Amino acid sequence: MRPTEMQHYTRRALRPSALACAVRYLLIASLGGGVAAFAQSNAGSPAASVEGRSGPGAIKFNSAFVHGQNVDISRFFEGNPAPAGEFVIQVSVNNQSLGQHKVLFRMPPEGLSAQPCFTREELATLGIKITDNPVGAAVADDKNSDPQGGPRCAPIEKWVQGAVAYYQTGDFHLDLQVPQAYLVHRPRGYTDPNSWDAGVTAGILDYNANVYARNTSGGGGKGNSGSGNLGVTAGLNWYEWRLRKRFNTTWSSESSSHTQSQYFYLQRDVPALKSQLTLGDAATSGDLFDSLTVRGIQLQSDDRMLPDELRHYAPLVRGIAETNAKVQVTQRGQMLYETTVPPGAFELSDIGGMGYGGDLLVTVTEADGRKRTQVVPFSAPPMLLRKDVARFSVTVGKLQDKTLREAPGMAQAFYQRGVGNLFTLYGGGQLADHYSALGIGNAFNTPLGGVAVDITHARSRLDNGRSASGNSLNVSFSKHLQRTATDVTLAAYRYSSSGFYSLRDAAMARYGTRTDRSIVDYRARQRLTLNVAQPLWNGARLTLTGSFYTYWDKRAAVRQYTLSYNKTERYFSWSLALSRADNNDGNYADSVMASISVPLGNGSVTDKSLFNNLYSSVSRDSDGGVTAQASAYGSQGEQGELSYGIGSTVNKAKKRQTRSDFTGNVNYNTPFGQFGSTLALGNHTRQLSLSANGSVVAHGGGLTAGPRLGDQPFALVEAPGAKGAKLFNGYGARIDGNGFAIVPSLVAYRENRVGVETEGLPQTVDVLESESTVIPRTGAAVKVNVKTIVGAPVVLMVKDEKGQTPPIGTSIVNERGSSLGLVGQGGMAFIRGWQAAKENLYIKNSRNERLCTIYADAAIAQKILHSMGAISRVGVLCH
Repeated sequence: MRPTEMQHYTRRALRPSALACAVRYLLIASLGGGVAAFAQSNAGSPAASVEGRSGPGAIKFNSAFVHGQNVDISRFFEGNPAPAGEFVIQVSVNNQSLGQHKVLFRMPPEGLSAQPCFTREELATLGIKITDNPVGAAVADDKNSDPQGGPRCAPIEKWVQGAVAYYQTGDFHLDLQVPQAYLVHRPRGYTDPNSWDAGVTAGILDYNANVYARNTSGGGGKGNSGSGNLGVTAGLNWYEWRLRKRFNTTWSSESSSHTQSQYFYLQRDVPALKSQLTLGDAATSGDLFDSLTVRGIQLQSDDRMLPDELRHYAPLVRGIAETNAKVQVTQRGQMLYETTVPPGAFELSDIGGMGYGGDLLVTVTEADGRKRTQVVPFSAPPMLLRKDVARFSVTVGKLQDKTLREAPGMAQAFYQRGVGNLFTLYGGGQLADHYSALGIGNAFNTPLGGVAVDITHARSRLDNGRSASGNSLNVSFSKHLQRTATDVTLAAYRYSSSGFYSLRDAAMARYGTRTDRSIVDYRARQRLTLNVAQPLWNGARLTLTGSFYTYWDKRAAVRQYTLSYNKTERYFSWSLALSRADNNDGNYADSVMASISVPLGNGSVTDKSLFNNLYSSVSRDSDGGVTAQASAYGSQGEQGELSYGIGSTVNKAKKRQTRSDFTGNVNYNTPFGQFGSTLALGNHTRQLSLSANGSVVAHGGGLTAGPRLGDQPFALVEAPGAKGAKLFNGYGARIDGNGFAIVPSLVAYRENRVGVETEGLPQTVDVLESESTVIPRTGAAVKVNVKTIVGAPVVLMVKDEKGQTPPIGTSIVNERGSSLGLVGQGGMAFIRGWQAAKENLYIKNSRNERLCTIYADAAIAQKILHSMGAISRVGVLCH
């Protein structure tokens, strides 16, 4: 979807603005006791409860209750009226949001409010099934369905029996209530690709800067040193394309500055393939072969585009019901899913919350009370996919490795697909200068656990005419032990024969390194990694992680182990960790550490304590050195804009002088970025650092500074006149003087709520729509328009040339056609944003007919100006 086509008339959360409150007051005062009498007489009426919606159930008002006044409120008989036209609005079906859609509203002959009108194709896009003989059989023959000769459209109740459309004009939200039988099943977490927003054209500059200064005195030397680092990402978003360039500059007092390019690419989504097309620098996935950086062209699956239900493997639950039976699925004693099925075979696939392991207990309760149970094994290794879900990657280009003398050309392909309920097959190949590799694998779920096995065969031509060929076998395993609740989240073993070279290893052996030094990347022979977690009593948890590597070259084996125990008490949490690692000389480096964390305060935003967390630890290494550390952390501000911490460390090493340090840090999120500083004072050293992180975005409205963006999509919020307003989850961002702000870290391909906090705004600004929902593509700059009214509030006392007041309920409209308010009893009208010196106002009735004109008046403009934003009362003549 082009940026110019995407408007954000999405679901909003409205606050009771000053304008709304005043209009409500005037109408209540105007209608007086008649409204109360009417409400009392209609208590319990369903139609009367449908407020602000276009739909069945009109509300009628007897104008005779208002004595001596003309009344024209017929347009409100059916709630807030919807205008005719085509609008991009937020649509949901049975309260499930489906994002933004363009909907046509047409005025029915018998009503005052336009109704949504749908074609068969539009309803299919919303996941609504249409029978061959819809309720309104005349739909296909209705010559008035589309005067322009386009596809026939009709209200949803004409297409689907029992369906109802509710439109909330206040927040531009259409909710369709449809019987379940007419809905197409969509996976959990599904968002319509047509609603994925590519954003607007924008130039992006994202930066992070750090400066360090160090002073040393005593201890064998004195001196000052300094260094700095600047990382910059420059980019351009143009329609669906994203251009990015990242470089890093470093300097120090001992050497000159050095700039290094990190990546440069042009990228866009391919929604039909659920993938990303990248031209330039790209990284391969590393699913079967080692991950590499390649400069060329790549087409690779993006799992973020998949619904949540399809992103991770889950087994199908199959069974047979003899009657109308209730089916319950539990895991570890927790209910995951419950449904009712008719007699016959059933299949359940949309079961959420399963994690990555733990057998499922399926209980079928028949209508006569009989129960049957079955166990469905479930342990999901990382390579296991759901049935018919596929992933792929194709990459062609040159290998990018700054340690190599030459950059060999290469091509790589990978494909993975879930086959049936238990198996996932995958395979791929690599082809490069003097190198080829082919790999195949299978992941499957068994009662013993989830297993993935793959084997890769490679042929390499090395330097001096040498050739090598070999195989690499990889096995991974995951299991949740039901009886002990033990999670073996990843146990992976790889064995490579002596003739097996990865593509990078082969390139280094053939071309050598830029420095002509010996190759330091040894080829692994065996590799074993393990991660086991065991819950214990009263919230305690025991975790074991370990790794073991052996090499074909002369390097010694490498072993690392960590055993940790964590426990959460009522008022604090504590942990104990033991670790062992090789130190490359045949000996082990052992350490033990104990720590405790104590939360402070009650978590209140308005009554925060100075520090909200205390942390302390003590550790001892195998050489007898002891380190003790204590620190306190805190934050202030409604969104934690200011964060800080202080600490002290004492280190007593064997045969060394005891060293003590005092540290402090502070970070502040401003509307223009994050700024921070750290300070360390030791026995003979002092260190100071300063940091700045942020972004600058160039767009159609000018330049806007904000927090750091990274690679995530962000929202460009425009709220004219709302300078200083905070944003939800804005990391300290506020609307600037131009009316713009940046909200970073949106989640790609998922619904994100973006809004403006209206508290603290001046009386001269009224925010009509404070919240919006957007579904951005990755890296997109999504424009969010917040509707505001800017201007001093005014209460008009309107009379015509005969001294009569306009009818109650008539509209006051400016020259741009925007309604500023309604006329109440006694000709009173509350408005905002009238440019009284140069703009005429018009009184219009429900048929949009002009009744009279209020002409611009410089004297009135001066009176409004002198009110200094306070509500002013002005008498005006309507000609």
